[in-house]
Amino acid sequence: MSGDMQKRTQDMEKRAKAGEPLTGDELDDVIESLQYLTPKEASTEMDWEELRKVLQDIAHISHKDWAVTTQNSQKLLPFLIPDEKDGFPGPLSQSRYSRILTEGNWDGAVEHASTVSSSAPWAVLVTGVNGIRKTTSLYQPWFDSVLEEALVQPASGDDKKEEEIAKKDLPTGKNSFFRQLDHMIATLCNKDFATLYSMALKQLEASENPEEPSSEIIQAYSNLKAAIFTRYRTLSELFGVLLLQQAQKKPINCLMETSGRDVAMFNYVDFVFPATYRKLALHFKINDLSHAQSSVDRRMVHEIQSGTQLIQPDSDKKGSSIDIGKIIKANEGGPYGSEVLPGVQAASSKVWGTVVDGSAGVGHDWFTATIQINAHATKPWTAQAIKPDGSVGKEFTFERR
Repeated sequence: MSGDMQKRTQDMEKRAKAGEPLTGDELDDVIESLQYLTPKEASTEMDWEELRKVLQDIAHISHKDWAVTTQNSQKLLPFLIPDEKDGFPGPLSQSRYSRILTEGNWDGAVEHASTVSSSAPWAVLVTGVNGIRKTTSLYQPWFDSVLEEALVQPASGDDKKEEEIAKKDLPTGKNSFFRQLDHMIATLCNKDFATLYSMALKQLEASENPEEPSSEIIQAYSNLKAAIFTRYRTLSELFGVLLLQQAQKKPINCLMETSGRDVAMFNYVDFVFPATYRKLALHFKINDLSHAQSSVDRRMVHEIQSGTQLIQPDSDKKGSSIDIGKIIKANEGGPYGSEVLPGVQAASSKVWGTVVDGSAGVGHDWFTATIQINAHATKPWTAQAIKPDGSVGKEFTFERR
């Protein structure tokens, strides 16, 4: 790892671990990231200095105290969603958060909600290790069929009858808004991602094969990316709460994703969503983790190649022609490299077991579902429901999106 890249990673990790307020340079980076996304006319109306003060006060506080995070999110509302009163998303929010809203299917979720007024909306927590096509599954044409087979009704201590749910009312990627953490971080911290790609480019240019990142470059890249995710996790979660509050006004189905290494996101969903929402914990597992590891490695290499191609020789200078929209879209997922996946999978599986047997103390009134991903090296991957009785359901083949 180059000295600059290593130092930036270590410094960010150290400050995040210590819970230190954002530094002057970090505050500059966040403010400039938002300024890049704000049209000139709207930018002149923003009180950037006040935003700076608010970020310095709250952007370092642990996001896992959801009451505090929710309360603090309101302090950022005038800055992150200034057009909220005119009906979200207004033109400014559509422009700023294009990837979040478009790839998250906001409009599709709103349209769906308008057609099922008699059906309660869903808050879905998608769990499982990275690289096993969790997100891809949600958009497959057969996903509602798999979910229908896998769905387990909430446990109930009374004689309450099981709820009859029509297949058309089940949540999918096509009828829900997907609040994706990596999209939020890449958007709110686009300057940090531009710096990440710039540093990776310097590493590539100094390597023996600039066209193909070495394992050392991939690891250095992954480490710095992880540091960015950790340092700005609270900022992203503050914004995430604001998004979900807007979603509840519609109200629309909402999807959220987590590796599931702890129950923090279960508590998050319970806190953020009212009882009028049905809650579903959807767990994915894979037959052979090595395929997920290969998938994550390929994705990381492609991201490095795509991101570094966007960096111009003078892109770190004021007034450069760097395309921030493309910088945001270059990010392809979370920061985990393949080497950490076994540990992530073990923790995720353990936590899921405690959720299902009730010992985790969360999700007692949730629907649950487990989906088995069958990965193959020489033929298309497939997915199957794990039915409530433990048997395996019909096998469905992944189609290209």
